[in-house]
Amino acid sequence: MGVGGRFAFDARAGVVRSRLRRHEDTHPHGPRGCHGRGPGTCLSAGVGGRTYLVSGGVDPARVFSSTDHGRTWTVADSPVAGGGSAGIFSVSFRDARRGVVVGGDFAAPTGAVDNAAWTADGGRTWTTSTSNPSGYRSGSAWVPRTARTVLAVGPSGSDVSTDGGRTWSTFDTGSFDSVECTHDGACWASGDQGRVAVLTR
Repeated sequence: MGVGGRFAFDARAGVVRSRLRRHEDTHPHGPRGCHGRGPGTCLSAGVGGRTYLVSGGVDPARVFSSTDHGRTWTVADSPVAGGGSAGIFSVSFRDARRGVVVGGDFAAPTGAVDNAAWTADGGRTWTTSTSNPSGYRSGSAWVPRTARTVLAVGPSGSDVSTDGGRTWSTFDTGSFDSVECTHDGACWASGDQGRVAVLTR
């Protein structure tokens, strides 16, 4: 579908970012909530009452899943490396079964080792991507009207996967923090200093 296009941005547009308050995680096997950095896509609502929360700070990074609007949770280890400044920073699901996580180490933004994974069973198990995004990634989003296309953005560039997160390729080197796609197929990214971009294909 020619996603290897470019981002075009209007620096005059403003960006509003919400702050997530850190809190102690009450799950007996979990680390502390979201990793504490990133655009807020470490928490995602899915279909049918599903909710997903990802974290870092420990190795390996973990994925928490709920199928009842957050009343009860299960946790799964991921193949994404975790540490003091590393872990999963974004989770995005296409449907009840297919999802991706991206992250890395924000202290080493061009590091591209063990920074992405995918699931085909609703988050019960996670598989590391064969080829990774080309650095720390803080946001991800599935492209509407496609079955397997997903975007990831971060300070060192943007990547696309056309196979549900199994492999990734870089298509832009601009710095962005977050990406979201609307139901009509438009995908928007935002970054520091009011940077806003729309995907052109």
